[in-house]
Amino acid sequence: MAKILVVDDEPEMREMLRMGLIEHEVVVATDGVDALLKASRHNPELIVLDVVMPGMDGFETCRRLRANPKLAHIPVIFATSQDTLSDKLEGFDAGADDYVVKPFDLTELQLRIRAVLRRLAPNSQDVELHVGSLRLNLLNREITTPTKTIVLTPTEFSLLEYMMRHPGTLMPTSRLLEDVWDYPPGVGDPALVRMHIRNLREKLEQDPSHPQYIQTVGRQGYTIRG
Repeated sequence: MAKILVVDDEPEMREMLRMGLIEHEVVVATDGVDALLKASRHNPELIVLDVVMPGMDGFETCRRLRANPKLAHIPVIFATSQDTLSDKLEGFDAGADDYVVKPFDLTELQLRIRAVLRRLAPNSQDVELHVGSLRLNLLNREITTPTKTIVLTPTEFSLLEYMMRHPGTLMPTSRLLEDVWDYPPGVGDPALVRMHIRNLREKLEQDPSHPQYIQTVGRQGYTIRG
């Protein structure tokens, strides 16, 4: 059982999610400001976040979560009717770990939640991974480059850890969606991978437009090199 913060301005949706996630401890918030307060007070393990809400929308709420050192580690799944590619890109750019479009089957959301929570669990006894001058600390979930130490979002961490366990290996987008996000074969939006790769480059690379570490291999996928 995990503690999950559900943020939605519609009472019916909050109740549906509360009942659909009954195996978890569910805390509810009605808008972005309330979400930030509840996140600080309850320290949830995951946040399910709507986008269109009065006052502060979900995108801005997510950005503020990521900017707060005490809350930045909490994974965020958007559950929203905003379904355009630009909406999804803005959500991932704000720091989302996954994005589910309303109306959705509760089973789909439950699977997405389980996948995100699984990524939070340590999967080996390793303390650090090294690729060239990159050092990924698996205990405090920080990445160190020659010039800085960076705290990653949960999915950025899982993606980078997976790639660093397979240095020099070509990683097609489909493989990353299956192995990092736990999507079934042929399912999942490639934009999800592209945005997280872009965000990692922004954090890791001295010049993200000419990456040293995470490199694109034609139209085939990505690889990481030291």
